[in-house]
This record gives sequence, C-alpha cells and structure tokens, in this order.
Amino acid sequence: MPGLNRRVNGKKRRSSGIPEARSKELLARTRELSALLTIAATATQSLDIEKVLNDTLDKSLEILRFDAGYLRILEPGTGNLVIRAARGLTSPEYLSRIVSIDSGRRNAARIIFETCEPYISSDIRKDPIFKYRTMERAGLISAVWVPVVSKNRVLGVMVIGSRKLHKFSKREISLLKAFGSQLGAAVENAQLYDEVSKSKAYIENLVENAGDAIVSTDREDRILTWNHGAEVIFGYGKEEAIGKNLAMLLPSGQLRELEEIRNKVQLAGLLRNLEVRRKRKDGAIIDVALAVSPIKDKDDNVIGFLYLAKDITEKMRYEHRLRELDKMKSDFVSNVSHELRTPLTSIKGSVDNMIDGITGPLNEKQNRYLTRIKSNADRLTRLINNILDLSRIEAGRIDLKPATLALVPLAQEVTESIRPVAVEKLISLEVVSPDADPTAWADRDKITQVLTNLVGNAVKFTPSHGRVRVAIERNSAQWMKISVTDTGPGIPSEETGKIFDRFYQIAQAEKQKAKGTGLGLAISKTLVEMHGGKIWLESGTGRGSTFSFTLPARQPLQTEATAD
Repeated sequence: MPGLNRRVNGKKRRSSGIPEARSKELLARTRELSALLTIAATATQSLDIEKVLNDTLDKSLEILRFDAGYLRILEPGTGNLVIRAARGLTSPEYLSRIVSIDSGRRNAARIIFETCEPYISSDIRKDPIFKYRTMERAGLISAVWVPVVSKNRVLGVMVIGSRKLHKFSKREISLLKAFGSQLGAAVENAQLYDEVSKSKAYIENLVENAGDAIVSTDREDRILTWNHGAEVIFGYGKEEAIGKNLAMLLPSGQLRELEEIRNKVQLAGLLRNLEVRRKRKDGAIIDVALAVSPIKDKDDNVIGFLYLAKDITEKMRYEHRLRELDKMKSDFVSNVSHELRTPLTSIKGSVDNMIDGITGPLNEKQNRYLTRIKSNADRLTRLINNILDLSRIEAGRIDLKPATLALVPLAQEVTESIRPVAVEKLISLEVVSPDADPTAWADRDKITQVLTNLVGNAVKFTPSHGRVRVAIERNSAQWMKISVTDTGPGIPSEETGKIFDRFYQIAQAEKQKAKGTGLGLAISKTLVEMHGGKIWLESGTGRGSTFSFTLPARQPLQTEATAD
C-alpha cells in the first residue's frame, strides 16, 4: 500500500508538473502582456509625447531583446518623417536624416504608408530596398518596420533591429503591431492636444490684446474675465474687476439696464450695436457701442454673458459736431439762396420788361444779349431752387401734401413746358398710357419736379431727330409706374450706380460734362422715396436710357405692399 501510494503520489507529481518550455512560454506571454498594458497606460494617461515615444521604444527592445530601434513620426502638415526617439544607434548622419514619404524613391517607410502593414527584412544586406546601405552602415542586419497607426491612418514608423541575423516570428510581429496601435493613439491625442493648446493660446492672445473691451460674466453679472482692452477703456485692472459686479460701470440711474440687456439676450440670442453710457474708474462718463451674446453649457443652458465694448466717445462727439456744422451749412445755404433770389428776381423782371419793349425798341444785337441774360438768369434760378430743395431735404423741412393725382394730365403739362426745347432739336416728345385715367396718391408739386428733371434730362441728352417718351402704367394693384425713355447715347454700366449721387455728372463722349449741378436726380430720388416708391435706371452705351419710378396708387393706409 505505501508503495502504491508512492506510485500514485509520484504519478500525481508528474501529471501536475509544467514542462519547462511551456513555463517559459507563459512567462514570455506574461511579460509581453505586462509590457503592452504598461504602454497602453502610458499612451492613454500621458500627453507628454516624448515620454510616450521613449517608454514604448524601451519596452519594445526590452521585451523582444533586440539591439537597436528608433521611431520616426510624421510631422503634421508635411510628408516628412523625423526620428523622435532612438536606441542603439549613434550615427549623427543617420539620426538627423529626414525621410519623405512623398519622394519618388520606394523605401520601407513609403511601403508602410501605402499598405499600413509591417515590412520585414531578415537580412538587410540582401534586400534591394536598401540599396544605399545606410542601415547596414549603422550596424543593423535584421529589422522590422511597424506602422504607428490610429484610426487606419499611419502617423509614423517604429523600427526594431538586430545586429545579428534574426528571423522575426509571428508573435513578435503581432506584439509590435499592438505597440504601434497604442503608440498611434497616443501620438494622435498628443497632436490634437497640441493643436487645441495652440488654438486656445492664439484665441486667448487675440482676446487679451484686442483693442476693444472683452468681458465675460456669470448669470448674476459677476465679472469672470477682463482683458487688457477693458483695462484701457474702463480704467480698472484685472485684480480690481474680476469677481466684482458689472454694475460698477453703470452711471447712476441706470441700474436696471443690465437686467434689461440680460432679458433681451435670452430672448434674441445676440444684441449688436447697443449705444450705451458707462462710467470709468475715474468717474468720467463715456459712450460705448456694445455687443452682448449668451454663454451656454453643453445642454444649451445660458450660464453667463459675453460683452464686447468699444469706446465711441470721440465718435459721438465728432458726430454731434458734424450735425451742428451740417445745420450751420444748411442754414447758411438757405439764407444765401434766399438773399440771391431777391436781386435775381429783380434782374429777371427788368430783362423781361426790356425784351417786351416796355423800355423802348431794341435792335437785333440788344435783343440777342438780353435773351442770353434771361437764359442764364433762368439757369441760375434753377440752381438756387435745387440748392434750396437739397438744403430743406437735408434739414428734414420738406413736407408732402399728397392727394389723388391724375398722372397723364400732369405728364402732359410737364412735357408741354419743355416742348419748345424739344422742337428746337426736332425731338419727338409724347405721353402714352394703356390705362384710361391712371392716378396716384402723391404730392403734385413734388412729382412735377421729378418729371421735369427726368424729361428735361432726356431732351438735353437726346440728339436731334431723336425721341423721348413718357409711359404711365399700373405696376401692380398698389403701385403706379412712370418711365421716361430717350434715344440718347446711353449711360455706361460702370456709372449707373453713381447716377443718383449728389453732384455727380456723366462725362460725354467728347469728355465734357453736361451743364448743370448734378443735383436733379439726387433730389428726384429723395422725393420719390419720400412717397414710399423707388427710382431706377435701365441703360447701356449706345442704346438710350429709361428712368422709371413708382408711386402708391392709393393712400398709404390702403397700400399692402412695397414698391416692386
């Protein structure tokens, strides 16, 4: 029985014993798994890319017991691979060499980037890829290139080499591929972090050095950030402002303004060009243009507000002064124009009396001179009237007196007043309308002025034997359209956008500007727009011009649409 027990016990001992080869394999697998876990932990927990690269290379060489190795990482934005970590290689020439994946030469690195698979060379000396023998000169005989990869994108190459002839096993290749995948994730994370850090630093630098004040607050108006622009504009340093309430900038009597701004921002999402007044540290009150936007969390809840403030104190001061000067100019022009009209009226009356023969008979030469004086006096009168109209428009002193206006009789009246000039140039002048009795809701005097300007210009610029037509038609149920078409030389397309500007005149073919002030069309545009209509031009060199404008067909309270 004891012997049996020994045999049984002996048998048990032999059956429970682990073969030495199996034991070594398990130990190697354990070491490999431990290395992989260590590299994975380093790759996921550290953003220090140099540490990750060096630790991964060290672990790879330690586990696989190779002599040398290095890591080439692709520089972002280039096709260049640069050695970032190396062991067992001392040649400065080799370590500083840059490998391009875009070069025409086929090398191991380029194969890796094309296939995303390892490249194995058991004997570099016999591999035609290495015809320049740089690795051989570095002392390596066998080597494997493994892609450093993340999301199927190759970011670099890890190279493990031996100074002895070595046949790489599948297990070694699989382990190195796993190392490459872990390393790829680490490289991508580090690069993304670097990009985010650079972008964050760039944005922070822009905000800090912006000339405008950029301030953020929480929902209770406590100041969270305060840039250099805010320091300059409001006089408070960062340490004085951060943590304080934004209400410290409000002048007395405006304490509810912040609450109103918050409510508007939460409703509208963004406020722009708010002109408000703020108090500096020294007590001075300044004018500020303000833009306010909400700051939201990931759940779209408003957690604060961002204020962008620009000091417009000088701008407001200049605008106020310009308004004063503009009023002074308008008053001066108006007074001077009125003063000019009195003697001009007297001159015109005297000339008319002389032409009518009241002062005695005139010879042909005297009559010619007096007619020229009368013509120039009439022109001067029109100029003064235009300047007065412009002055009144700028001062807002023109009132409309609209009524139902029969358009065809009005157009015929205007054309008849200009017909003598048209007859002298043998120009056909007509008024047409498809409607029996078209009417508009407009001020008769103002529309007479508009039509006189347009028809007068058309006759002036149309050559002899030409044609000018005034067309009146319904543009829609709410609007009437009046068009003045001529057969003149037309207006170049590059000048049509300026034609309604004040004092703008078109150069004629012989490069001479037309006589006049360049105010008629500008005044006409303003008068039409005061009625709610619009005026426009259709023209082109050599094909005449058509000036059109719209007027409401009935009282504004009944008008349901804007001018087309």
